[in-house]
Amino acid sequence: MKRALLSSLIIVSLASFALAQQVVTTVSGGSDQPTSLQSNIGGISVGYVKVGTKEVANLAWHPDFKIGPWESGFDVNVALGEEKPPEYESVVLRYLGYDDGKKGLRYGVIDNLTWGHGMLISNYSTRVYGPVLLNNEQMAWRGYLDMDSYVVRGLSTRTGVNGVRVEERINPMLTLGQTVIMDSDGIVPAGTTEAQKVTGLGLDATMPLPFNLTGYAEYAQLVGHGGGFSAGLGWAWDIMLASADFYAEYRLLDKGFVPGYFNSDYEYNPVNLASAEASGNVKNGYAAKLGLNAFGFTTASVVYENYNDSDSASITADLFAKLPRDIEVHYYYQQPDFVNFRSLTLEEGAVIGGSIAYPVNPYTKIVYHYKKAYDTSLSQVVESQYYELRLSF
Repeated sequence: MKRALLSSLIIVSLASFALAQQVVTTVSGGSDQPTSLQSNIGGISVGYVKVGTKEVANLAWHPDFKIGPWESGFDVNVALGEEKPPEYESVVLRYLGYDDGKKGLRYGVIDNLTWGHGMLISNYSTRVYGPVLLNNEQMAWRGYLDMDSYVVRGLSTRTGVNGVRVEERINPMLTLGQTVIMDSDGIVPAGTTEAQKVTGLGLDATMPLPFNLTGYAEYAQLVGHGGGFSAGLGWAWDIMLASADFYAEYRLLDKGFVPGYFNSDYEYNPVNLASAEASGNVKNGYAAKLGLNAFGFTTASVVYENYNDSDSASITADLFAKLPRDIEVHYYYQQPDFVNFRSLTLEEGAVIGGSIAYPVNPYTKIVYHYKKAYDTSLSQVVESQYYELRLSF
């Protein structure tokens, strides 16, 4: 395996050096070839992935294709060894989609999906589920149809989560939204043996206000487990390449209701609703979010939640920064709330992850990916690491 990894590394390095030399020659006037190499055949990388005690060298190809409103992308992985980590897949359809601005349908990873204002579906993600290396189980369908006065949105995942949302633009001062979502397969919370199947209903209203403010209210219900109501203010600012957004809201919750039940934790560690309801306490509280984007060099999103029946607040953060020499750093931390219902430790909730990308030349990066989270199939915390030398065409 080491010999195969070394051979692949040499090939990628030589290709990278050749591309870099071509750019230098072109800029100095020694060639008539263009300085920018553009192709839809993607890039290749050679790396080393480790999940728990399983580890293997990996040779990967990442082609992307786009024709008009159609686009697609694949990952082709070739293991250079026999000790493949769990859920390792040789061919992954990374995305496939169509979008003409008025209607669209896309198959791929879902990141940070929020419908309404987050009382029912908040930052739902299929990427956090599973290992650091993408696989097909993390993919889902998502589509929309914009009919001016109405917008219809849909969601369907490989794990049985299906949802429909209708947004009605009553007039320029009022937009109403109605949401239905259900998990037909259900998912087993940590520490239990029975799948928890839940259907959620939501209704929200949004009004623009002076000074870039937005007022909103939302009611959501988890059928058979109670409902919750929220009201708040949002604010957004955008000038040239910098932007910021903020919201703050107060929430009134029944004893069996969990706000944002379909969230980034859902696919691997959902809240146990039976335990939530067993406390018998009303869980009123508040939530706030701050998002920043500074000229594409730094982006940050931080969500803070605190409820009466929790022993402490929870924080979810996602940070990205482009440092000198074009070094890119990404870090995320997700911490579930309701500590009375489950722990904030890695064993039963929190997720830590991120990546560092160091450019060797315009076409080559050394990238390190890291993730640490609880794996329900193994009933233990698992570390995933992926080192790669990435060559882009």
